Amino acid sequence: MTERIDPRLARRRRHVQEASARRRLRWTIVLLLLAITAGLVVAIFQSSWFSISSIEVEGQVRAPVMTLLEEAGIEEGVSVVSVRTSRAEEELVGDPWIAAAEVRVVWPRSVEVTVVEHVPIARVRIDEATTGKAGWVVASPQGVVLAVGEQLVDPLIESPTAAITPGQLITNPPTVGALEFVAALPFELKPGLVVRETGDGLEATVQGFSVELGAARDMAQKAVTLATLLDQGVAEGALINLVSPLRPAVTNPQPLVDTSEEVATETTVSS
Repeated sequence: MTERIDPRLARRRRHVQEASARRRLRWTIVLLLLAITAGLVVAIFQSSWFSISSIEVEGQVRAPVMTLLEEAGIEEGVSVVSVRTSRAEEELVGDPWIAAAEVRVVWPRSVEVTVVEHVPIARVRIDEATTGKAGWVVASPQGVVLAVGEQLVDPLIESPTAAITPGQLITNPPTVGALEFVAALPFELKPGLVVRETGDGLEATVQGFSVELGAARDMAQKAVTLATLLDQGVAEGALINLVSPLRPAVTNPQPLVDTSEEVATETTVSS
């Protein structure tokens, strides 16, 4: 015997099924439209309309900025959407020459890069006894090793360092003090400049003058005091003591005594 279903219940069930089907259809259409829209957006941003056409770099002197940017995925023809500025900045400051970097996307097709490079200030003698190597490294005022063995600057610091890898930081106090002294000197006093570490501290040869610097402290003040003394005029051959920069001492060379008259007198008397 076939079970009869109330017509009203059958209509209600049919209405529920139709409503559910309509909802599924609407969601399917919405998802399809979203997928199409997303695909269109991706296609547009990946098109030549948004590909990098120019990369402007400011502040570059020695650092291989373009090579570093390529390693970070930034080069002409690449979509600006794929540019990750934070990654590029990390890549740039990982180079020994670069102290700071900023990467900006300029819509729709440009990238601007600003770098601040370390300035080479002096050559520092390598500690051969510790490293087994001879020569020098080029350092920044902050003590960052920038290059090894290159003749980029004239001032030489004879305070051996064991930091010989570009990017390493020089930390031994005498060398750090010597770098501070060199950085604070006026440019015209740096040619031929030599700063050396002695058992009693630091000493320097500046413009042919012997300068006693003492302990590696107040080095910027010592440089300012020395520049002032030389500007005022110091006798040739004078010894300059800057152990206390606020009380500098200048020892003038002793004049040579002409003994020719005394010798002539003695010869006359003897005869």
